[in-house]
Amino acid sequence: MKYTLLTPGPTPIPPSVLAKLAEPILHHRTSEFGAYFMEVVERLQRIYLTKNAVLVISSSGTGGMESAVANLVGPGDKTLVASAGAFGDRWGKLLKAYGHSPRMLQVEWGRAVDPDEFEKVLKAEAKGLACVFLTHTDTSTGIVNDLQALSRLVRRHSDALVVVDAVSGLGGEEIRTDAWDLDAVVSASQKGLMNAPGLAFVSVSDKAWSKAERAAGPRFYFDWRSMRDSLPKKETPYTPAVALVVAQAEALRLMEEEGLERIWARTAQLSEFTREKIQGLGFALFAKNPCRVLTAAVVPPSIDGKALVKRLREEYSVSIAGGQLHLMGKIVRLAHMGYIRRPDLERGFEALGDLLQKLSPAASPS
Repeated sequence: MKYTLLTPGPTPIPPSVLAKLAEPILHHRTSEFGAYFMEVVERLQRIYLTKNAVLVISSSGTGGMESAVANLVGPGDKTLVASAGAFGDRWGKLLKAYGHSPRMLQVEWGRAVDPDEFEKVLKAEAKGLACVFLTHTDTSTGIVNDLQALSRLVRRHSDALVVVDAVSGLGGEEIRTDAWDLDAVVSASQKGLMNAPGLAFVSVSDKAWSKAERAAGPRFYFDWRSMRDSLPKKETPYTPAVALVVAQAEALRLMEEEGLERIWARTAQLSEFTREKIQGLGFALFAKNPCRVLTAAVVPPSIDGKALVKRLREEYSVSIAGGQLHLMGKIVRLAHMGYIRRPDLERGFEALGDLLQKLSPAASPS
């Protein structure tokens, strides 16, 4: 039975990218690898819509987030985190792990950060504020934040850096790094960028570089300065995930071939299709401010959400995600980013409809 992956990461990988993963390994201190590496860096700049340097890190997206904390926040620096879900909360956890005490603006799960509420907190915290940490799309709840509006407010009221988790949003949801004046934007390989897990990326503005040069906190593997110094040599300071870099070059080539605006439009169309289908099966939408890359939906009260996800995977070879933390068993999450296409979603909904009839025949739509 065909395996259908509809989770918010990892996501499916195109055949030509899989083929690159199967090629003989290259040595990372060679011109052959250097060509792939620079192709990734340069193509990422076009996906990010930035002229800034883009760093490539062999780590998960969380490693990229940690690198931002390690390089941009020093002892005693004042920080603000606007969190609308588990991944917004992750910024707070990372800052606390490094000994910082961030001001947390907590938003009800399922809602995006309200710019008016954000502005109130920002004005109260503006004096001496060093960094503001935001989330683009939070896949724990399926929301998208208005980064353009939030960044504009930061610029209006403070001199703080704007640091963004775009791990799930980049490549599927509109983000304009330079036009929206975003200082550091973190992403990763395994979601909208159509590759296997294991690479993180960070775009870094001149203003962020100035802070990174002065930051006094400890850093070694995640030191952006050593990464930047390695760029002219077309390599990373330490051994990279070679096969993933080669595969990422192919994935980004495919994305450029399709065109970024077309990818955004296709993802939006798939989100509309998904929401129509899942509501037709008796689910309510969870996010009040939904993103385009993922749909979060409330499981009908008669259904065990954890059992639903498990049986869908084991009996139908369709993998979707359940809820996280207090939403476990209460919502399901279906991605429509990256290489996920409409036939994948159609197969997922066919399986989901069949399973719902088995779980609750009387309650399932005919």
